[in-house]
Amino acid sequence: MHRLLATATMLAGLAALPVLTASPALAGQQPTSKSASNIDQSTTHSVIAPQLPAPPVGDNADPRALLQAASQALTANETGMAQESLERAETRLLTRTTSPDQAAAPDNRGPVQMIASARMAIAHGDMQGANSDIQQALGSLPQDQASVTTN
Repeated sequence: MHRLLATATMLAGLAALPVLTASPALAGQQPTSKSASNIDQSTTHSVIAPQLPAPPVGDNADPRALLQAASQALTANETGMAQESLERAETRLLTRTTSPDQAAAPDNRGPVQMIASARMAIAHGDMQGANSDIQQALGSLPQDQASVTTN
């Protein structure tokens, strides 16, 4: 009887094994979400930020295309894609050429500041305010440049 119980316990453990390895945390995969998250304390529910949907503009899109994608995503109530688009646009703007003595100074000029404001508006559920910030960021981008450069 004791041997039968031990065998049943072992088989039950083996039966549960595929379920455990399918878990994103154990399989090395990042959790995904279509909703904005981990923007500030009110939107952070895990130390692992979920993967957000990629904007439909491609990996090499310029800040203008990314901001337009963010605006369209907000209109469709796709906050995760809007957040991802904003973060990518900000990265493109912050990747700039600058003099060595200014390298450590953060770029807090118009578009970068408006993108940060748009992300915070999303965190607080203010989609209209976020879209307004995005439109202001779009308006302050140079018309002839894909990214901002500083010499």
